[in-house]
Amino acid sequence: MAAKRGRSGVASLINGAGFVIAAMLVLHIVFVLTGFPTENGLAGSVRQAAEPLALFFPGMLDAGNQVLQVMADFGLAAVFWVLVAGLLARVFG
Repeated sequence: MAAKRGRSGVASLINGAGFVIAAMLVLHIVFVLTGFPTENGLAGSVRQAAEPLALFFPGMLDAGNQVLQVMADFGLAAVFWVLVAGLLARVFG
């Protein structure tokens, strides 16, 4: 009989945290792309949360255009968090 292979709770928690961080970064990109006013409480809160989560990625690449710069900075950070969370989930799961 084949053994049932499931994920541990720790691995699921790590994956969930990585997803939430990446979603916050992508939401910030969407707000910038759509021109959502930063004076809005939601957009301001997302921006304040996304900036420290971008870590060392802002300014790493020079896109020339402000919108492309935000997409590069925060998009790379979102991919980074998904990869790191997936790797940690494999280690602890």
